[in-house]
Amino acid sequence: MALDKNKTGIMAAITAAAEGAPADRAVRSLHRGTIGSVRAGVGGIHEVDAALILPWGPQDRMALTAVNSDAPEASVQDLAESIGENGQQVPVLLRPAPAHDGHFEVIYGRRRILACRQLGVPVKALIRVLDETQALMAKGLENASRTDLSYYERARFAQAILEQGHSRAEACQALAISKQTLSQLERITRLVPVRLGDAIGAAPGAGRPKWMALVAALEGKQTTDRQALKVIERRGADTPSDARLDAILADARKRGTRARSASAASPVQGVTVKSGRSSVTVTVQRTGKHKAFADWFDGHLDDLLRDALARFERENCEGYGQLTAVNCQQ
Repeated sequence: MALDKNKTGIMAAITAAAEGAPADRAVRSLHRGTIGSVRAGVGGIHEVDAALILPWGPQDRMALTAVNSDAPEASVQDLAESIGENGQQVPVLLRPAPAHDGHFEVIYGRRRILACRQLGVPVKALIRVLDETQALMAKGLENASRTDLSYYERARFAQAILEQGHSRAEACQALAISKQTLSQLERITRLVPVRLGDAIGAAPGAGRPKWMALVAALEGKQTTDRQALKVIERRGADTPSDARLDAILADARKRGTRARSASAASPVQGVTVKSGRSSVTVTVQRTGKHKAFADWFDGHLDDLLRDALARFERENCEGYGQLTAVNCQQ
């Protein structure tokens, strides 16, 4: 299969990038006629002006798209210092930009490009002619070899792949995941609002259980995105991403505990009152020592409800003015 052959070639390119270039290998520079030069077999590692490199494809790292305190400024700065001292050890992977001769699109290595741009030095790059599917597979294979892409970043990466028109099968192949795992990632990005996910950040230490716990809290109304954002705001801008997620989950648990306590009160022994959004339910146990009271309550329920309604009408008319002409009749 052609794709399998291309994946083999792509993996070889990734391996070459990971190992770096031998000291005696010439570093070339491409200018105009880029696609033709690459097709003609101009291989090796090239020096490319960072200004000629254009973005491409689905974003994998939140750090490059989201504003949060775990954003890449610090990591890019560290990388820039390392490149300044030791040089760029691992090339990026580019492809010629189909619509912009002499320019390139980045397949992977965005942080290295940002660091080189910050230093004002050319970017060392492998350049391959790749179609959209091949480029996606290359990006996915490179991601698969990394250990620092968080679970939530993988979810956002999957979302970006699908939003750019790739099939679910291609997304699974790029991320090396099953259809079931893809569905789980989609559930997270579908139910966690983007602005909340951006505010939390990548949460590199949080795996699937914590993100699914957040989904459950949002679905169960234990928290809302507005409440969660307020938790983050109270914690301060310097709070790490993982701590933000933990704080939101802790706040949601407290809200859930308070809601359960308020919704299932027991004013007297044998009686439980459950208060929900659409109804109030009174349950009287009809067993043991509570049976006699339950029988009496059942026999007097109509009178008790009429007395309660009359009291309600009196209290509301006297305390708040007339609600309705009927309710306030004496």
